[in-house]
Amino acid sequence: MILLTNEDVEPLLTMPDCIEAIEAAFCDLGNSDAVDIPRQDAIVPIAREGAIHDLKTMSGSWPKAGMAAIRLNSDIVTGPIVNGMPRRGKIPLSEPGGRYNGAVLLFSTDTGQLLAMINDGIMQRARVGATSGVAAKYLAPSGAKTLGLLGTGFQAGGQLEAICAVRPFDTIRIYSPTKENRMRFAAYFAANLGRDVCAVGSAEEAVEGADVLVTATNSVSPTVKPEWLKPGMHLSSINRTELGPAVFTKIDRLVVNAREGGRSYTARNAPSIGGFNQGDRNSHTGIADVSKVPELKDMVSGKVPGRQSGSELTCFHNYQGLGLQFAAIGAIVYREALKRNIGLKLDDRYFTQDVHP
Repeated sequence: MILLTNEDVEPLLTMPDCIEAIEAAFCDLGNSDAVDIPRQDAIVPIAREGAIHDLKTMSGSWPKAGMAAIRLNSDIVTGPIVNGMPRRGKIPLSEPGGRYNGAVLLFSTDTGQLLAMINDGIMQRARVGATSGVAAKYLAPSGAKTLGLLGTGFQAGGQLEAICAVRPFDTIRIYSPTKENRMRFAAYFAANLGRDVCAVGSAEEAVEGADVLVTATNSVSPTVKPEWLKPGMHLSSINRTELGPAVFTKIDRLVVNAREGGRSYTARNAPSIGGFNQGDRNSHTGIADVSKVPELKDMVSGKVPGRQSGSELTCFHNYQGLGLQFAAIGAIVYREALKRNIGLKLDDRYFTQDVHP
Protein backbone atom coordinates (compact mmCIF):
# COMPACT_ATOMS: atom_id res chain seq x y z
CA MET A 1 0.00 0.00 0.00
CA ILE A 2 1.30 3.44 -0.93
CA LEU A 3 0.82 6.58 1.15
CA LEU A 4 0.93 9.79 -0.93
CA THR A 5 0.84 13.44 0.16
CA ASN A 6 -0.33 16.39 -1.90
CA GLU A 7 3.33 17.20 -2.51
CA ASP A 8 3.78 13.72 -3.97
CA VAL A 9 0.66 13.98 -6.12
CA GLU A 10 1.12 17.39 -7.72
CA PRO A 11 3.97 16.47 -10.14
CA LEU A 12 2.13 13.28 -11.17
CA LEU A 13 -0.85 15.07 -12.74
CA THR A 14 -1.18 17.09 -15.93
CA MET A 15 -4.47 18.70 -16.86
CA PRO A 16 -4.67 17.07 -20.33
CA ASP A 17 -4.24 13.63 -18.72
CA CYS A 18 -6.93 14.46 -16.14
CA ILE A 19 -9.36 15.66 -18.82
CA GLU A 20 -8.82 12.48 -20.82
CA ALA A 21 -9.42 10.27 -17.77
CA ILE A 22 -12.51 12.17 -16.61
CA GLU A 23 -14.02 12.04 -20.11
CA ALA A 24 -13.44 8.28 -20.36
CA ALA A 25 -14.89 7.63 -16.90
CA PHE A 26 -18.01 9.71 -17.61
CA CYS A 27 -18.45 7.94 -20.93
CA ASP A 28 -18.43 4.60 -19.11
CA LEU A 29 -20.82 5.98 -16.49
CA GLY A 30 -23.18 7.05 -19.29
CA ASN A 31 -23.07 3.52 -20.71
CA SER A 32 -23.63 1.91 -17.28
CA ASP A 33 -20.08 0.51 -17.30
CA ALA A 34 -19.09 2.43 -14.14
CA VAL A 35 -20.81 3.27 -10.85
CA ASP A 36 -21.06 6.40 -8.72
CA ILE A 37 -22.50 6.76 -5.21
CA PRO A 38 -23.59 10.33 -4.35
CA ARG A 39 -22.07 12.48 -1.65
CA GLN A 40 -23.25 12.14 1.94
CA ASP A 41 -22.74 14.76 4.69
CA ALA A 42 -23.13 14.05 8.41
CA ILE A 43 -23.43 17.47 10.08
CA VAL A 44 -23.30 18.01 13.84
CA PRO A 45 -22.90 21.07 16.12
CA ILE A 46 -19.61 21.63 17.94
CA ALA A 47 -18.40 23.82 20.81
CA ARG A 48 -17.00 26.48 18.46
CA GLU A 49 -19.75 29.09 17.93
CA GLY A 50 -21.16 29.26 14.40
CA ALA A 51 -19.26 26.16 13.24
CA ILE A 52 -20.16 22.58 12.45
CA HIS A 53 -18.36 19.29 11.94
CA ASP A 54 -19.06 17.75 8.53
CA LEU A 55 -18.14 14.13 7.85
CA LYS A 56 -18.35 13.85 4.06
CA THR A 57 -18.05 10.78 1.86
CA MET A 58 -18.43 9.99 -1.85
CA SER A 59 -17.38 6.95 -3.82
CA GLY A 60 -17.26 5.39 -7.27
CA SER A 61 -15.96 2.40 -9.19
CA TRP A 62 -14.37 2.39 -12.66
CA PRO A 63 -13.74 -1.22 -13.77
CA LYS A 64 -11.96 -0.24 -17.00
CA ALA A 65 -9.15 1.22 -14.87
CA GLY A 66 -9.47 -1.52 -12.24
CA MET A 67 -10.01 1.19 -9.66
CA ALA A 68 -12.58 2.05 -6.98
CA ALA A 69 -12.31 5.15 -4.79
CA ILE A 70 -13.73 6.55 -1.59
CA ARG A 71 -13.17 10.20 -0.80
CA LEU A 72 -13.49 11.06 2.90
CA ASN A 73 -13.36 14.47 4.58
CA SER A 74 -13.60 15.50 8.22
CA ASP A 75 -14.14 19.27 8.15
CA ILE A 76 -14.82 22.11 10.55
CA VAL A 77 -17.01 24.48 8.54
CA THR A 78 -18.11 28.07 9.15
CA GLY A 79 -19.96 30.78 7.23
CA PRO A 80 -17.76 33.90 7.33
CA ILE A 81 -18.59 37.27 5.79
CA VAL A 82 -15.89 38.31 3.28
CA ASN A 83 -16.02 41.71 1.58
CA GLY A 84 -19.60 42.05 2.79
CA MET A 85 -20.72 38.74 1.28
CA PRO A 86 -21.37 35.40 3.00
CA ARG A 87 -19.00 32.55 2.16
CA ARG A 88 -18.57 28.96 3.23
CA GLY A 89 -15.14 28.17 4.63
CA LYS A 90 -13.23 25.37 6.32
CA ILE A 91 -11.04 25.98 9.37
CA PRO A 92 -7.72 24.08 9.61
CA LEU A 93 -7.58 23.00 13.25
CA SER A 94 -5.72 19.69 13.16
CA GLU A 95 -2.20 19.41 14.50
CA PRO A 96 0.57 20.10 13.77
CA GLY A 97 0.12 23.78 13.09
CA GLY A 98 -3.44 23.80 11.82
CA ARG A 99 -4.13 21.43 8.92
CA TYR A 100 -7.12 20.01 7.01
CA ASN A 101 -8.35 16.42 6.93
CA GLY A 102 -9.18 14.73 3.63
CA ALA A 103 -8.14 11.49 1.96
CA VAL A 104 -8.85 9.29 -1.03
CA LEU A 105 -8.70 5.52 -0.61
CA LEU A 106 -8.02 3.60 -3.82
CA PHE A 107 -9.00 -0.07 -4.08
CA SER A 108 -8.36 -2.66 -6.75
CA THR A 109 -11.57 -3.89 -8.36
CA ASP A 110 -9.71 -7.10 -9.27
CA THR A 111 -8.54 -8.13 -5.78
CA GLY A 112 -10.37 -5.77 -3.44
CA GLN A 113 -7.07 -4.68 -1.92
CA LEU A 114 -6.34 -1.18 -0.70
CA LEU A 115 -3.75 0.19 -3.14
CA ALA A 116 -3.19 3.73 -1.90
CA MET A 117 -4.19 6.33 0.65
CA ILE A 118 -3.79 9.84 -0.74
CA ASN A 119 -4.26 13.44 0.42
CA ASP A 120 -7.33 14.64 -1.49
CA GLY A 121 -6.49 18.34 -1.98
CA ILE A 122 -4.61 18.30 -5.31
CA MET A 123 -6.83 15.51 -6.64
CA GLN A 124 -9.91 17.55 -5.71
CA ARG A 125 -8.71 20.57 -7.68
CA ALA A 126 -7.76 18.40 -10.66
CA ARG A 127 -11.06 16.51 -10.84
CA VAL A 128 -13.23 19.66 -10.60
CA GLY A 129 -11.15 21.51 -13.18
CA ALA A 130 -10.93 18.56 -15.57
CA THR A 131 -14.69 18.00 -15.41
CA SER A 132 -15.35 21.59 -16.43
CA GLY A 133 -12.76 21.16 -19.16
CA VAL A 134 -14.56 18.11 -20.55
CA ALA A 135 -17.85 20.02 -20.62
CA ALA A 136 -16.21 23.01 -22.33
CA LYS A 137 -14.83 20.67 -25.00
CA TYR A 138 -18.44 19.89 -25.99
CA LEU A 139 -20.19 23.18 -25.15
CA ALA A 140 -17.81 26.14 -25.56
CA PRO A 141 -17.63 27.91 -28.94
CA SER A 142 -14.85 26.35 -31.00
CA GLY A 143 -13.23 29.69 -31.79
CA ALA A 144 -13.41 31.11 -28.25
CA LYS A 145 -10.76 33.81 -27.83
CA THR A 146 -11.75 35.67 -24.65
CA LEU A 147 -12.25 34.12 -21.20
CA GLY A 148 -13.72 35.85 -18.17
CA LEU A 149 -13.00 34.27 -14.78
CA LEU A 150 -14.66 35.22 -11.49
CA GLY A 151 -12.64 33.94 -8.54
CA THR A 152 -8.96 33.59 -7.70
CA GLY A 153 -8.99 30.82 -5.11
CA PHE A 154 -7.62 27.29 -5.21
CA GLN A 155 -10.38 25.94 -7.44
CA ALA A 156 -10.27 28.93 -9.81
CA GLY A 157 -6.73 28.01 -10.84
CA GLY A 158 -7.81 24.49 -11.78
CA GLN A 159 -10.71 25.85 -13.80
CA LEU A 160 -8.42 28.19 -15.71
CA GLU A 161 -5.90 25.44 -16.52
CA ALA A 162 -8.64 23.09 -17.72
CA ILE A 163 -10.58 25.54 -19.90
CA CYS A 164 -7.32 26.73 -21.48
CA ALA A 165 -6.45 23.10 -22.25
CA VAL A 166 -9.48 22.79 -24.58
CA ARG A 167 -9.79 26.28 -26.11
CA PRO A 168 -7.15 28.67 -27.59
CA PHE A 169 -7.85 31.87 -25.66
CA ASP A 170 -5.95 35.03 -26.57
CA THR A 171 -7.25 37.13 -23.68
CA ILE A 172 -8.13 36.13 -20.11
CA ARG A 173 -9.64 38.64 -17.67
CA ILE A 174 -9.68 37.87 -13.95
CA TYR A 175 -11.78 39.39 -11.18
CA SER A 176 -12.12 38.77 -7.47
CA PRO A 177 -13.03 41.30 -4.77
CA THR A 178 -9.55 41.52 -3.20
CA LYS A 179 -7.16 43.41 -5.48
CA GLU A 180 -4.00 41.79 -4.13
CA ASN A 181 -5.40 38.32 -4.78
CA ARG A 182 -6.43 38.98 -8.38
CA MET A 183 -3.15 40.72 -9.23
CA ARG A 184 -1.12 37.83 -7.80
CA PHE A 185 -3.30 35.24 -9.54
CA ALA A 186 -3.10 36.98 -12.93
CA ALA A 187 0.68 37.36 -12.75
CA TYR A 188 1.15 33.70 -11.84
CA PHE A 189 -1.00 32.33 -14.64
CA ALA A 190 0.29 34.76 -17.24
CA ALA A 191 3.74 33.31 -16.60
CA ASN A 192 2.62 29.68 -16.37
CA LEU A 193 0.14 29.57 -19.25
CA GLY A 194 1.95 31.92 -21.61
CA ARG A 195 -1.32 33.77 -22.28
CA ASP A 196 -2.50 37.36 -21.91
CA VAL A 197 -3.93 37.18 -18.38
CA CYS A 198 -4.92 40.46 -16.76
CA ALA A 199 -6.66 41.41 -13.52
CA VAL A 200 -9.58 43.83 -13.86
CA GLY A 201 -11.39 46.04 -11.38
CA SER A 202 -14.93 44.65 -11.63
CA ALA A 203 -16.87 41.55 -12.57
CA GLU A 204 -18.44 43.50 -15.43
CA GLU A 205 -15.00 44.15 -16.91
CA ALA A 206 -14.16 40.46 -16.72
CA VAL A 207 -17.40 39.52 -18.47
CA GLU A 208 -17.30 42.16 -21.24
CA GLY A 209 -16.81 40.47 -24.61
CA ALA A 210 -16.16 37.03 -23.04
CA ASP A 211 -16.81 33.96 -25.18
CA VAL A 212 -16.56 31.82 -22.05
CA LEU A 213 -17.44 32.93 -18.52
CA VAL A 214 -16.32 30.81 -15.57
CA THR A 215 -17.38 31.47 -12.00
CA ALA A 216 -15.30 29.56 -9.43
CA THR A 217 -15.93 31.00 -5.98
CA ASN A 218 -17.07 29.93 -2.53
CA SER A 219 -19.81 32.57 -2.51
CA VAL A 220 -23.17 31.45 -1.14
CA SER A 221 -25.01 34.08 -3.17
CA PRO A 222 -25.22 34.51 -6.99
CA THR A 223 -22.10 35.83 -8.72
CA VAL A 224 -23.47 36.09 -12.29
CA LYS A 225 -26.09 38.60 -13.44
CA PRO A 226 -28.44 37.43 -16.22
CA GLU A 227 -27.90 40.61 -18.24
CA TRP A 228 -24.22 39.68 -18.66
CA LEU A 229 -25.10 36.61 -20.74
CA LYS A 230 -24.99 36.94 -24.53
CA PRO A 231 -25.80 34.60 -27.44
CA GLY A 232 -22.94 32.26 -28.26
CA MET A 233 -21.39 32.41 -24.78
CA HIS A 234 -20.53 29.39 -22.63
CA LEU A 235 -21.05 29.71 -18.86
CA SER A 236 -19.49 27.35 -16.32
CA SER A 237 -19.88 27.27 -12.53
CA ILE A 238 -18.64 25.08 -9.66
CA ASN A 239 -20.93 26.07 -6.81
CA ARG A 240 -24.68 25.48 -6.61
CA THR A 241 -25.25 29.00 -5.22
CA GLU A 242 -23.32 30.95 -7.90
CA LEU A 243 -26.17 30.94 -10.44
CA GLY A 244 -29.60 32.32 -9.58
CA PRO A 245 -32.96 31.37 -11.16
CA ALA A 246 -32.96 34.28 -13.63
CA VAL A 247 -29.72 33.00 -15.19
CA PHE A 248 -31.25 29.65 -16.11
CA THR A 249 -34.15 31.28 -17.95
CA LYS A 250 -31.63 32.61 -20.50
CA ILE A 251 -29.73 29.36 -21.12
CA ASP A 252 -30.38 27.53 -24.40
CA ARG A 253 -28.46 24.34 -23.54
CA LEU A 254 -27.88 23.39 -19.90
CA VAL A 255 -25.86 20.37 -18.75
CA VAL A 256 -25.24 19.39 -15.11
CA ASN A 257 -22.51 17.23 -13.63
CA ALA A 258 -25.16 15.01 -12.06
CA ARG A 259 -28.88 15.29 -11.40
CA GLU A 260 -28.97 13.08 -8.33
CA GLY A 261 -27.67 14.94 -5.32
CA GLY A 262 -26.41 13.41 -2.12
CA ARG A 263 -27.93 14.04 1.25
CA SER A 264 -27.06 16.09 4.28
CA TYR A 265 -27.97 14.41 7.57
CA THR A 266 -28.05 17.09 10.26
CA ALA A 267 -28.14 16.72 14.03
CA ARG A 268 -30.36 18.90 16.18
CA ASN A 269 -29.05 22.41 16.99
CA ALA A 270 -26.42 22.44 14.23
CA PRO A 271 -26.12 26.03 12.92
CA SER A 272 -27.13 26.56 9.30
CA ILE A 273 -24.11 27.24 7.11
CA GLY A 274 -24.60 28.79 3.68
CA GLY A 275 -23.72 26.57 0.74
CA PHE A 276 -25.04 23.44 2.45
CA ASN A 277 -28.52 22.28 1.71
CA GLN A 278 -28.97 21.04 5.23
CA GLY A 279 -31.90 18.74 4.54
CA ASP A 280 -31.54 17.58 0.96
CA ARG A 281 -28.76 18.01 -1.60
CA ASN A 282 -31.23 17.14 -4.38
CA SER A 283 -32.36 20.77 -4.31
CA HIS A 284 -30.86 22.50 -7.37
CA THR A 285 -30.79 26.24 -6.83
CA GLY A 286 -32.56 28.02 -9.64
CA ILE A 287 -33.32 25.02 -11.87
CA ALA A 288 -37.07 24.54 -12.18
CA ASP A 289 -37.03 20.83 -13.10
CA VAL A 290 -33.63 19.16 -12.98
CA SER A 291 -35.12 15.83 -14.12
CA LYS A 292 -35.23 17.25 -17.65
CA VAL A 293 -31.63 18.47 -17.67
CA PRO A 294 -28.97 16.28 -19.38
CA GLU A 295 -26.04 15.09 -17.31
CA LEU A 296 -22.42 15.26 -18.44
CA LYS A 297 -22.34 11.47 -18.76
CA ASP A 298 -25.20 11.68 -21.31
CA MET A 299 -23.34 14.17 -23.47
CA VAL A 300 -19.96 12.45 -23.31
CA SER A 301 -21.48 9.05 -24.15
CA GLY A 302 -23.31 10.52 -27.17
CA LYS A 303 -26.86 10.24 -25.84
CA VAL A 304 -27.45 14.00 -26.03
CA PRO A 305 -25.69 16.58 -28.22
CA GLY A 306 -23.30 19.30 -27.19
CA ARG A 307 -23.33 22.78 -28.71
CA GLN A 308 -25.46 22.87 -31.87
CA SER A 309 -24.88 26.39 -33.18
CA GLY A 310 -22.66 29.42 -32.78
CA SER A 311 -25.51 31.43 -31.28
CA GLU A 312 -26.45 28.99 -28.51
CA LEU A 313 -25.98 30.19 -24.93
CA THR A 314 -24.65 27.09 -23.16
CA CYS A 315 -24.05 26.36 -19.49
CA PHE A 316 -22.34 23.64 -17.47
CA HIS A 317 -23.43 23.65 -13.82
CA ASN A 318 -20.61 21.69 -12.17
CA TYR A 319 -21.81 21.91 -8.57
CA GLN A 320 -22.15 18.23 -7.65
CA GLY A 321 -19.04 16.15 -6.98
CA LEU A 322 -18.86 12.47 -7.96
CA GLY A 323 -16.75 9.84 -6.28
CA LEU A 324 -16.09 8.32 -9.70
CA GLN A 325 -13.95 11.36 -10.50
CA PHE A 326 -11.52 10.28 -7.77
CA ALA A 327 -11.27 6.81 -9.27
CA ALA A 328 -10.41 8.42 -12.62
CA ILE A 329 -7.79 10.81 -11.23
CA GLY A 330 -6.60 8.16 -8.78
CA ALA A 331 -5.84 5.78 -11.64
CA ILE A 332 -3.35 8.34 -13.00
CA VAL A 333 -1.84 9.02 -9.59
CA TYR A 334 -1.34 5.35 -8.76
CA ARG A 335 0.11 4.51 -12.18
CA GLU A 336 2.58 7.39 -12.11
CA ALA A 337 3.55 6.82 -8.47
CA LEU A 338 4.50 3.23 -9.25
CA LYS A 339 6.35 4.24 -12.41
CA ARG A 340 8.37 6.94 -10.62
CA ASN A 341 8.74 5.07 -7.30
CA ILE A 342 7.07 7.90 -5.38
CA GLY A 343 5.31 7.59 -2.01
CA LEU A 344 5.74 5.79 1.29
CA LYS A 345 5.27 2.03 0.86
CA LEU A 346 3.63 0.33 3.84
CA ASP A 347 3.27 -3.36 4.66
CA ASP A 348 0.01 -4.64 3.17
CA ARG A 349 -0.56 -6.80 6.26
CA TYR A 350 -1.66 -3.67 8.13
CA PHE A 351 -4.47 -3.08 5.61
CA THR A 352 -5.71 -6.63 5.05
CA GLN A 353 -6.94 -9.29 7.47
CA ASP A 354 -7.51 -13.03 7.72
CA VAL A 355 -10.74 -12.55 9.69
CA HIS A 356 -13.93 -12.60 7.61
CA PRO A 357 -15.34 -9.06 8.07
